[in-house]
Amino acid sequence: MPTPRPEFENPPDIYYNSDKATRYHVSNRIQTIQRAMTLRALELMGIQAAMLGTREKGHSSSYAALLLDVGCGTGISGEVLTEQGHAWCGVDISRDMLKFAKRNELDNYGLWTNPHAGNGPESTMEWSGSATRVDTRSVKWGLLTDDDDDDEMEDEGVNKGKELSPAPWMVEVIQSDIGQGIPFRPGSFDGCVSISVLQWLCFSTRKGEVPQRRLMAFFQSLYNTLRRGAKAVFQYYPSNSEQTHMITRVAMKCGFAGGVVVDYPHSSKAKKYYLVLQAGQVTGGFVPPPPLTADVEDENFDDDSDEESEDSEDELEPRDRVQVGGRDNRRAKRGRPASSRDRKRRKDNRPVTGSREWVLLKKEERRNRGLQATADTKYTMRRRKPRF
Repeated sequence: MPTPRPEFENPPDIYYNSDKATRYHVSNRIQTIQRAMTLRALELMGIQAAMLGTREKGHSSSYAALLLDVGCGTGISGEVLTEQGHAWCGVDISRDMLKFAKRNELDNYGLWTNPHAGNGPESTMEWSGSATRVDTRSVKWGLLTDDDDDDEMEDEGVNKGKELSPAPWMVEVIQSDIGQGIPFRPGSFDGCVSISVLQWLCFSTRKGEVPQRRLMAFFQSLYNTLRRGAKAVFQYYPSNSEQTHMITRVAMKCGFAGGVVVDYPHSSKAKKYYLVLQAGQVTGGFVPPPPLTADVEDENFDDDSDEESEDSEDELEPRDRVQVGGRDNRRAKRGRPASSRDRKRRKDNRPVTGSREWVLLKKEERRNRGLQATADTKYTMRRRKPRF
């Protein structure tokens, strides 16, 4: 029996409590899956890893960017963004999840001490409400500039043009409900990444919440927050196709261009939905990225969906992207109704398949083989009346 979806149990701020946040943070399987999906999201955005060197025309995508992580949680996706050389800012509704994200920042600089292991009050540090102050004056914040690159090249005396540029391990997170909008200045971010969050907006968990309005508030604020031409990639798990159409329709109303990319469409467990959006119109228009369609092993991916379909891949027609507008011209093949079939007896004088005589013959054959069969009555193969 498949595991129930978290959206059906409790609101996200209640569902991801301290126990759930701890299990989510220490699970190696979840970290492996989410890191892979974050790298795929960066690939769909067209943002490469940050490189050191002088900025040249046509290579702006290989330099550090300021990205927004919607639903950052414990900061697993943020770690990937930091490793790729980008600065990021996170938004999440769960305070317990954000505590782990801030703990990772202190742990990276060697400033974190487990409060539960304590050897006294001086060796402990609380996540919040503590009087302990951390001296961060020696830590360099912000993006790496060209001047910083030149200074580092002069000190080492080697060319760093093809090496990764490490981003500062800076964790800036905000506790906020994205269904009420994102509290950032216009044009602040170069892109947006979101992993397994967008489906929460499709459910109303409190009185007065309307999914369409919450999606509208989120996408409108996101459109204003991104710079012109920036892309946003959302990995999500829709419960049905209506949710995908609703999300895409609201995003288009807010000014975004894009569509849904489905990776591994023939696998129930490896299938991943990515909503790729672009803020504003740019030269050349929006070109949807190609999906991944290679054969994969299902046990290496998340198992949020149902069991594998019995149909083979040869019988399924690939659907790389979900069609949002218009009708689908493909029509399923339909068999002829039973009333139009040939009712004539076959040459071997056997009754027509599906008739009462045919059912009686089959039941008699089962009895001759020693198999169990129901008794023959006057109600065998009799149609029910309209009233029951």
